[in-house]
Amino acid sequence: MFAYVLGFLLILAALCILAIATGWGLPYFIIAQGLSWLKINSWESTLVSGVLLVLGLLCFLRPRAGSEYSFRTALKGGEVRISQDALQDIIARSAKGLSGVAEVKSSLRQVEAGLEINVMCQFEQGVIIPQISGEILTKVKEDVELYTGIRVAEVKVLVRLLEKGRSVRVR
Repeated sequence: MFAYVLGFLLILAALCILAIATGWGLPYFIIAQGLSWLKINSWESTLVSGVLLVLGLLCFLRPRAGSEYSFRTALKGGEVRISQDALQDIIARSAKGLSGVAEVKSSLRQVEAGLEINVMCQFEQGVIIPQISGEILTKVKEDVELYTGIRVAEVKVLVRLLEKGRSVRVR
């Protein structure tokens, strides 16, 4: 929410500067009247500056959420959290273990039915895309459920590139 307000204020300031630079006098007069009001009303000015200072400090002192997102799986004695990086590593190893897969990246999303996995792949030249994609779907789902205990709702495969064969120059 604060980011939207800050963004709005920055856009408003940019538009005012643009209006003044192009010769429109109204924003200049409004700013000049506001500054003279602040000079005349010292108590109100002090209050406004104090509120702005506190808001600015809260932006820096507010605890930040951890950048590492994790997924939970319940066990008999409690729960286990598995980081997004660990899950993406399991997915990459599962898919790269299949012949014809050159590169793998993935994104994860927790849905009500389980985990939704999007796998972006680069295949080697000459592979049958529907066949290898089906193998990736099955292997990734099995491995994630086996190694983590997290239920996989859906696996989607996006073929991004085919690895280019090396060109041979004949002289």
